[in-house]
Amino acid sequence: MNNRLGLLLLPAVLLWVTVRGQNPTRNIDSLVNSLNKEHALSGNVLIAQDGKVIYRHAYGPAVVNDGRPVNDATTFLLASLAKPFTATAILQLKEKGKLKLDDAVIQYLPDFPYRQITIRQLLTHTSGLVDLQIFEAPYKADTAKVFSNADVIPAIRADQHALLAQPGEKYSYSNTNYALLVLIVEKISGRAFPDYLQRYVFGPASMTHTYIRTQLIDQRPNDSNRSENYDFPGYAPDHLVPAKSIKKYRISLVNLGGLLGPDGVASTEEDLLRFDEALYSNKLLKPATLQEAFTPGKLTNGQPAAGGGGKLAWYQGLGWMILRDTTDGKVVFHPGGNIGAVTILLRNIDKRQTVIVLDNETHRGVHETGVDLLNLLNGRQLVAAKRSAATAYVRALYAKGTDYAVSRFNSLRSDTAAYYLNENEFNSLGYELLNDGHREQALEVLRMTTLLYPNSWNAFDSYGELLLALGKKEEAIEMYQLSLRLNPHNEGGRKVLQQLGQKK
Repeated sequence: MNNRLGLLLLPAVLLWVTVRGQNPTRNIDSLVNSLNKEHALSGNVLIAQDGKVIYRHAYGPAVVNDGRPVNDATTFLLASLAKPFTATAILQLKEKGKLKLDDAVIQYLPDFPYRQITIRQLLTHTSGLVDLQIFEAPYKADTAKVFSNADVIPAIRADQHALLAQPGEKYSYSNTNYALLVLIVEKISGRAFPDYLQRYVFGPASMTHTYIRTQLIDQRPNDSNRSENYDFPGYAPDHLVPAKSIKKYRISLVNLGGLLGPDGVASTEEDLLRFDEALYSNKLLKPATLQEAFTPGKLTNGQPAAGGGGKLAWYQGLGWMILRDTTDGKVVFHPGGNIGAVTILLRNIDKRQTVIVLDNETHRGVHETGVDLLNLLNGRQLVAAKRSAATAYVRALYAKGTDYAVSRFNSLRSDTAAYYLNENEFNSLGYELLNDGHREQALEVLRMTTLLYPNSWNAFDSYGELLLALGKKEEAIEMYQLSLRLNPHNEGGRKVLQQLGQKK
């Protein structure tokens, strides 16, 4: 059975990092270079103290087909790091007396179907609205359509399950919230959202290289510094593929790629530092407004709106997340994550420290890396982390064949301090090889999974599926039978055996 997971659920590539000495920038550089070497980071890193850059690093391709590398001026898509700009626009309108945060959304958007949802709840992801699943039915009706913000309310009205919880009852991160906030900005200001951001956010902050770039709007199509976005197979991290060319990501990147508010901003590391400085100098918002933005939102039960976990555990503010770990001061941040665009901006507002990481490849550990960099800046040692044995084995298998891969796996699996095993990773990588046409390597991975996890019904089910695809009927039957012995409720396996003429 294929247990494929989405971007935010897949484990990051974990590294064993030992940091010695008291030189923060040296330790930062050591970490960044280790991540580059391990194919866990590609793009730009900028770190500033009191508004002055103390470290920067650029690594990897901006555009693969013309050999152009990233540099300090490279423009990246920010993904959800666009949300603080949307929140800034709303908070500016609040300061001007154009709205109140506890106003009902329907006061400004009369067609919105939920009278009790407020603007504050949109900002804090406590509205109860589902994420972009609201577009599942419209997409099925027109698979070629690129959806815009004008389609959001009709999609919500047509979806009987658009509200997953009562407003204010729970925290649930939803891009739908921020698409609605754009409609409110446009309704109150009388300006198209890109125009609003340019006049009241990007312009005052001197963000001269920041602009809107979506599937429907591209304000600077001739930007020679822009990077393109890439994904790569887990078994071959140096084999970069344009993200939009991958069929399974088309809905997210193309059909939903016209939405503004939750996404759709392109920027540079320097411009994000200018945004950071504009917030400190109150060019965009008043101190009291920022203090409110950096305060956790509250649920109806009085508890703070909270999400994440581990080093990225946060409270949700107004367009910003607040790191729960306050050991080195109060840190507000926002990550961005999409296929081919993984970004983060962290601001230690007590120490005026800034960390910016912009990556144009799908490196899932970038958000944690940002926190690690901030910790190193404050003289902390990094906690030793383990690498994935599954990833190491599969990459060795693809690059150098079975014998080398098995030898490497046997040498590292006993090193439990540095490597961990995860069945789902083996399974997922095996299916990735299969789906990309590498059947023999996939067979080796799923065979290895059954040996490592002899009590897993899913391991035998997956192996049986691949054996059957390769025409090895007898072997497949045996694997499905083993799967059913371990899990008599495996109805999928039972159905396959019946189709193959078996009684169970």
